[in-house]
Amino acid sequence: MKNFSQKFIFSWLGVLGLGAILVCLAVFTNAQGGPLEVRFFDVGQGKAVLIKTPEGHDILIDGGPDNSVLQKIGEALPFYDRKIDLLILTHPDSDHLNGLIEVVERYEVAAVIESGISEKSPENEKWELLLKEKNISVNFAKAGQKIKTGKELSFEIFYPNISLAGKTPSNTNSASIVVRLDYGENSFLFTGDAEEAAENYLLGTGANVDVDILDVSHHGSKNSSSLDFLRSVSPEAAIIQVGADNRYGHPHEETLEKLESSGAKIFRTDLCGDINISADSERYKIESECD
Repeated sequence: MKNFSQKFIFSWLGVLGLGAILVCLAVFTNAQGGPLEVRFFDVGQGKAVLIKTPEGHDILIDGGPDNSVLQKIGEALPFYDRKIDLLILTHPDSDHLNGLIEVVERYEVAAVIESGISEKSPENEKWELLLKEKNISVNFAKAGQKIKTGKELSFEIFYPNISLAGKTPSNTNSASIVVRLDYGENSFLFTGDAEEAAENYLLGTGANVDVDILDVSHHGSKNSSSLDFLRSVSPEAAIIQVGADNRYGHPHEETLEKLESSGAKIFRTDLCGDINISADSERYKIESECD
């Protein structure tokens, strides 16, 4: 089993006048020192990303539309590893939330970061009830929060810009959590289903969205991935989590053209299956059925 303290430490920091949360995940008594692994699961028309840090922490971003994420996690983790150290729900739409319900049922989840949106759906109500029943630490995302999990690995939440706890926005996509991951010289941007309004906000604040790997927002919808945003991100690789022959027509042809014009190499789960990225502090390698 994992050999580390299960205590999370939360402290408030002042960074450029903004509050920031430093979340120090469990500290290993014996650092494992492996690579960073980021797995974009093929879960159909939805999103689910498992991150394994060099220190051995397991972080899950979203859970896809159904329980297929359980098989993916089971294949990615050793049979004895039944703990998720941190779970991030970008927003409570069913294609991101539904799979997480069974994850919380079957795994020990140490902490959750979510938007706190009040979504009146049976799935979201069950989700919130489960978190309370299992006494899981829940933290509401806001720009400026930082999560540090090791010497060279850190997350920073870029969006939403205000606390959405208890609020009911008309467009939940616009309230998606956007988070940057840095590991040495490698960088990732996870965008949930954020749309162009959120992208414009990030550009307006000067957020450092220039990254190596872009998790393409909203499955390649035409409502996101604006040219201005892609110019600022300048990704080397763009990952689109999307279901084959989905009824929404994702990814949109216009979005694919914009991604190609940005110079990014495009990987799609509907064509490539699971997309796995491993990285040391200097380089990364992408593996999929498209290689």
